[in-house]
Amino acid sequence: MKRLAWFIPVLLGFMIAATPLVAQNRPVLRVGFLDSEKVIQAHPRYKEVQAVLDQANKELKPITDQLTPLQQKIQAGTATAKEQQDFQTLRNAYQQASQKWAERRAKALEPITKEIDVQIDKFARAQGFGIILDRRVASSSGLVLYGDDSLDVTDEIINALK
Repeated sequence: MKRLAWFIPVLLGFMIAATPLVAQNRPVLRVGFLDSEKVIQAHPRYKEVQAVLDQANKELKPITDQLTPLQQKIQAGTATAKEQQDFQTLRNAYQQASQKWAERRAKALEPITKEIDVQIDKFARAQGFGIILDRRVASSSGLVLYGDDSLDVTDEIINALK
């Protein structure tokens, strides 16, 4: 029992002393950031997405132009019952059209984002990155408070897509 009494502190001391040596043998984790919106807009097929957005704006703008004055009258309390009904009808039409265009945008973006994800994966593996974060998401979430500009891999990903 006495042998065990001195063995445990010696073993613990050795483990504590060896911990920094073990930690030093770990590979360094490389972290990178990218601006996903810039990467998406630089994609060769982004013109297809832009065409969808232009069509959406073309359809939604006239509805918005009709909604705005009606909303102002409602907020001012000067809208008639007919104007309030027209506002509700237009708002419903706007919401439906907006949803339709959001779905079309998502459908147009899907192959682009899949290709970008593949390129990010290839790049990260080839360059030894353990993590690549979206700069905006990382900063807005509060998880990352600072990221040096030298960690930005946006241009490298854009070049890989060409």
